[in-house]
Amino acid sequence: MENIAKKVVALNEKKSVGYVLKPCIDFKLLKKVGYIVVDEESEQEYFLNFDNIKKIDDCVLIENSSVLEYVGESGEFRKRVLSNSGEDYGVIKEYVFQYRTLKKIVTDKCEINAKFISDSGEEILFVSFIRRRKKFPRAKNENMPVKIMEDKEVALPIVINLSPNYYLGKVAFETLLGMNNELIIKEGVKVTKQIFDKAKKHNRLNELFFIIK
Repeated sequence: MENIAKKVVALNEKKSVGYVLKPCIDFKLLKKVGYIVVDEESEQEYFLNFDNIKKIDDCVLIENSSVLEYVGESGEFRKRVLSNSGEDYGVIKEYVFQYRTLKKIVTDKCEINAKFISDSGEEILFVSFIRRRKKFPRAKNENMPVKIMEDKEVALPIVINLSPNYYLGKVAFETLLGMNNELIIKEGVKVTKQIFDKAKKHNRLNELFFIIK
């Protein structure tokens, strides 16, 4: 994942103050708002807002360590995902972003589009697959009964197929890159056994699943 494990360096103090552990997510905005940074000596975790980052290259540069906000022990990647009615969809293993916008979560059981996230607690992330249309406005005559229309749509999480036979011979409609921007497959190219193995090696089977037809 982008920038994970990079050193965080405070320019005014001329020293490393930790390393990037993982992204920090605002589940109401469904956006990545910064990083969780770990102090290597104390192993304490801090929040680093994107607004306080001066530059990112081989390391993450900040003005000084005072911009780091103490958060204690955070457990974003250990959160269990439950529906509002109690179905268990597993434990979060990965977040997938498009730039800073959260697109989906990957658990040990399935993948779920971020638009279905309904709430987040310290240990549980809640999802809801019921979407309702807005109520119709009241008629001018308040004595007349008002009917409320509802449209419920249930979208089940997508379970990724890991069998090579599902992928082989299908054509990619997007280019897919590996962990260090190595080319896995170009747009318009058919999936071969070599491409499948390379995507698996780079942990990109999830992404490959969604860009082939």
